[in-house]
Amino acid sequence: MTESDQLLRSAIQAAKAGEREKAHQLLIQIVEQDEKNETAWLWLSGTVKTKEDRQICLENVLAINPDNEIAKKGLKKLGVSPPPAPPPTEEEKVWDQPVYDVVLPEATDPHKPKFQDVWSSSADLCAYCAQPVQRSDRRCPNCKRPMVGKEPVFPNRSKYLIIWVILRSINHLLGLLGIFIYGASLSQLPPEIPFSVPAYWIAAFFVLLLQVGFTVALFFRQIWAYWLAILGVILVVLGTVGLAFLSVPGNPTAGAPAWLLIPCASGYILLQVLYVYMVIMAGGDFKRVKQWRIAVADERIKDPLVLDKAGKLFSQRGMWATAVLYWQRAVGRSPGNIAILRRLADGYARLGFPERSLDTLRQAQEKTLDPKTRQALTKQIELMSQKIEIGD
Repeated sequence: MTESDQLLRSAIQAAKAGEREKAHQLLIQIVEQDEKNETAWLWLSGTVKTKEDRQICLENVLAINPDNEIAKKGLKKLGVSPPPAPPPTEEEKVWDQPVYDVVLPEATDPHKPKFQDVWSSSADLCAYCAQPVQRSDRRCPNCKRPMVGKEPVFPNRSKYLIIWVILRSINHLLGLLGIFIYGASLSQLPPEIPFSVPAYWIAAFFVLLLQVGFTVALFFRQIWAYWLAILGVILVVLGTVGLAFLSVPGNPTAGAPAWLLIPCASGYILLQVLYVYMVIMAGGDFKRVKQWRIAVADERIKDPLVLDKAGKLFSQRGMWATAVLYWQRAVGRSPGNIAILRRLADGYARLGFPERSLDTLRQAQEKTLDPKTRQALTKQIELMSQKIEIGD
């Protein structure tokens, strides 16, 4: 690596770290040594302070390389038209003419699509099964799922909802313990007291199962469960206030004054306040918007790891076509990520595209360096090849 390359590397690192002045000084030093350094002029355009200086830097980039798209876009943002390309020299004109009258073979485009299917078309696809759909379809012609529905505004559960579910789960465990303790004391009741022990166990476990089911509904963000929870909170708060007034003794003594009830009940009050706070803060988890359920990926997401995470999230919801779109974008930005390639291959296989799945598995096999992973991919490739042969 030459000294100029080392300086350029240090300048780029400084620019990325926000050390603009340091990067500017290094880039000035580079272009003074090498006026034809295209990359240095381009980075220098981002460290200068005036519009005129930025225009000069970008025009220098285009003078070195007239096809630099970044410089063209930069000048366009400044409201300046890119300078016209210089006319070809006599030497360039000579070499621009064919020497032999031969037909050259068409160059192979490595980015040319290998498959002509729904993924290479512009059709709207069902978010679940990748079947082409129309705007007028109420249900997918293939998987019969409704095409219009309400989806959560926030795809991930908030910490408030998770804490709320944990608190309810702890309460269920304590309730189960209380059922057994109270059930064990029933055997000590005198025979003259009419009480059906089997009826107690049936009723107690039925109520507990209802509560557990309600917690599960909250975890899966069912809106009806949230409104019932709000109603329950209101009733609990009113009941607690009413009980506090009714529990004050009419003739408090000096040994047990009425005000002593407040510190004694502070723990219970604090727990209730925490519970109400979690219920209110978790309200955003239950907000939903009406959406058309077609396969689409958010163009604003650029990070391959975030794209992969989004793909896994949609696959957990059964929206495999949408998941595949996110994994396709993730692979495009991180071609060497074997894990994402394998998930993409799995998505293709689940949606009925075995040829695409096989091709993706082979790409992963070519890129992996781990012997165990290569062995596992070889087995997957063999099974997928057999499946394609049987299907044919």
